Amino acid sequence: MVNVNSSVVEVCPVYPDRPAKYFTELFASKTFKIPEQKPDKDEIVKVKHFVELVDVEVIDVFLPDNDTDTPNGKKIFVAGNVYLDVQYVSTREEQTVHFVRYQLPFQTILLRDCAEFADPKENGLIPNDDTIFPDNFVVHVCVENIVEKQLDERTIFFEVLLLVWLEQIEDVGPPPQP
Repeated sequence: MVNVNSSVVEVCPVYPDRPAKYFTELFASKTFKIPEQKPDKDEIVKVKHFVELVDVEVIDVFLPDNDTDTPNGKKIFVAGNVYLDVQYVSTREEQTVHFVRYQLPFQTILLRDCAEFADPKENGLIPNDDTIFPDNFVVHVCVENIVEKQLDERTIFFEVLLLVWLEQIEDVGPPPQP
């Protein structure tokens, strides 16, 4: 028996007065097994989540026809994990409620939106002189949707829709000197 549960988790971005400068959406999915020391699952009661960013890097990109020391543009690499805290009812009579935590990794690249450039020679890279550089931005991740499929008593499939966006922040200047 396969049970499917899907729901909108968050409305993103949560601050309409702070628009996304660059964004992307991606699916992260994985099939998980209940650990052997835990009992079989009858049904899932609740799934909570939290997101951890583990890496954000600005990558200089040099295209093959570039004969200079200046990159053609930049990409922003984002990596992280979605942690899924699953509460479930077991098939046992005694101690019926159990908890497991799963880690679902994700990676993506932020580029310019294709609608921003009309010339087919443009490559979607973020311009080197964009005001977000060198460090006038914050990366946000929002879980828009979680789909869970109970494949059997010990197996759950999760598919998570993520919105990853970059918010430009004001340049606060150099740190104060002691």
